[in-house]
Amino acid sequence: MRIHPLRQVVAGDAVCAAMACGTFVPPTGPSLPSQLEIRGTTLLMVGGRGRLTAWNVADDPTREVPATWSVEGDAVAVTSGGAVTARRLGHATVRARHQGHTGEAVVQVVSNFAGTWEGSITVVDCWQMPPSSANPCEGRVGLNGPLVLHVTQAATAEHCDNLRASVEAFTPPAAGAFAGAVDSSGLFFLDGYVERGSDLLGGAVRFRWQIENDRLVPNTLHALGTDTIDVSLSLRVGGLVTSFSEIWRLSTMTR
Repeated sequence: MRIHPLRQVVAGDAVCAAMACGTFVPPTGPSLPSQLEIRGTTLLMVGGRGRLTAWNVADDPTREVPATWSVEGDAVAVTSGGAVTARRLGHATVRARHQGHTGEAVVQVVSNFAGTWEGSITVVDCWQMPPSSANPCEGRVGLNGPLVLHVTQAATAEHCDNLRASVEAFTPPAAGAFAGAVDSSGLFFLDGYVERGSDLLGGAVRFRWQIENDRLVPNTLHALGTDTIDVSLSLRVGGLVTSFSEIWRLSTMTR
């Protein structure tokens, strides 16, 4: 029997980890004795406004400092007080300087991807380790069902937290609340947990897509293909709740 790698997911933290695989990882600054850490609004929609602050991480405790601000690129504008305004889609590098110390962060400006997205899931494999007499995989391989995302997007956010969604998978739906992010390269993530009350089908799920022509195209970096994901689930079978694993194939999502 094959053993597949499983990915356990914690909403929020897992999204931040996933974002690190994308195009826009905040770069490190020059090698100086100490650096300024930039905090605040780093994800905005066009026209959105936020604020950045600079913190001297060498101090104990860490303290906010009155930095001088500059920006490389015209996607955002930054005032002398750290107020940031999104001007156009794209990204810009914002720098802070105070008493010889510097810090920088990438601020990203994204489109609005809120709305209802629809697609499908197909179960391409199912296994249980160790196997039990109550087989949760019976009849599940080949199962196809709808996947529906009801997405809301914040006009401004910090780092990797501008999406919220209610997700429904299969029929009747296993549903749950998800958190995620979309960045200016088109990377789109949702992490959360779905559960169905009738048979307690549920588990943690990490979805990963790429925006292409107003579609969500699966981009999962899975050994079996970019449109498949590993999912660890549980299901009530014969009065017992048992754990198992599946591979789901995701379709392109449209709204």
